[in-house]
Amino acid sequence: MNKIHPPFLALANISIFYFSNFLISSFEFFGQTVLAAIVGLEGVIIIILSIRLFKKGNTTVNPFKLDETSSLITEGVYRFTRNPMYLGLSSIQLGAAIYFGSYISLILIPVFIVYITKKQIYFEEISLEKKFGQNFLKYSDRVRRWI
Repeated sequence: MNKIHPPFLALANISIFYFSNFLISSFEFFGQTVLAAIVGLEGVIIIILSIRLFKKGNTTVNPFKLDETSSLITEGVYRFTRNPMYLGLSSIQLGAAIYFGSYISLILIPVFIVYITKKQIYFEEISLEKKFGQNFLKYSDRVRRWI
């Protein structure tokens, strides 16, 4: 299981996107800043909506306290993806990558997604299946892990 909070991993990637511009060339295109803002803001909104649903359901947002999960959230953004917080973090990274024009992001964002899937989501889903049984299995059958 992952031992580093996912937002810190995303922040590390964004830092690399920024600093890589001093070492390698970056890309630029018309509307780059606007697109970056839209994509990044979309990620922030998804995360905020997700956290609100967790608070409403009186369950933990902390991915390292799986035993404190008290309810299975399947409404709102969770109707479209089982992992909207990680999707939001990925969108924020994509927004930053577009803003900085980072070529290295083409490698690091997919690495983040694979790492989070294998080292975090996998263990979360095992815990949810143990805790919620058929309810989680039915949910995971109808809603995709990412999008």
